[in-house]
Amino acid sequence: MGDRKFKTFCVFMQKGGVGKTTITTMLSYELSHYGKVLVVDADQQGNLTYLYDKDSAHVSAEKSFLAVLKEETSLKDAMFECREVSENCQGLYVLGTRRNDSDLRSYMESGFRDDPNSIRQLLKEAKSLGFNYVFFDLPPSFGYYEKIILSNASDIIPIIEPEDFAVESLTNFNTQIKKLKVQYDAKVSQCKFLVLNKGNNQKQVHRFWTETLMKSPYEVFEFHDSKAVSGAISYHLPMQEYQPGNPLCKTIARLAEKVK
Repeated sequence: MGDRKFKTFCVFMQKGGVGKTTITTMLSYELSHYGKVLVVDADQQGNLTYLYDKDSAHVSAEKSFLAVLKEETSLKDAMFECREVSENCQGLYVLGTRRNDSDLRSYMESGFRDDPNSIRQLLKEAKSLGFNYVFFDLPPSFGYYEKIILSNASDIIPIIEPEDFAVESLTNFNTQIKKLKVQYDAKVSQCKFLVLNKGNNQKQVHRFWTETLMKSPYEVFEFHDSKAVSGAISYHLPMQEYQPGNPLCKTIARLAEKVK
């Protein structure tokens, strides 16, 4: 494959509702301008898959992330194309998960331990299929399953809201990533960027934590709270297609330029 670019990303924080799936959707869509992108819905809720496959036309028990993990099918046969190659897109594909897939949840807690190399095999196949970027959308927890996937990432981008728990969450995150590098020999790069999501400058606490986090070692990317996000989700579109003039699109473009 030569020196062709190949990177694996996780937008992550071990807390639900901070916007991991939304930012993953936007960033993966933006990076499809620069290379071929695969998004893996590794969360049993299947929210990212639902955004691109609202009628469940492409994902089944036989064609899913779980089926690939269990070697019941190949990545090539299980993934589906959600955006065709065009002037502005080099290809965007999803390896999906069924909505609220209890079988994946059970596998995460038990069967996955028998073959942790399945993630490396998936990435090896993704590279052979010509992908430049792979994203994993993970559950908001930090068990063995999540640790194995995170340890195979090139870059982990932490995401938090500017609330009172923010610094504590970020501190815990940094501690866990340091352990990850030791326990799992993770080659993940040092986290350089921080996504600060759902900020509202009308709230004093948000202003305080935003100002505090701006002084951190991270390069901070602010995504202000916007009703347009709910609109984009309801129409099953990334923000760039739903409302291309929204300021959030400029922010995600700057982040993509940095991480690409």
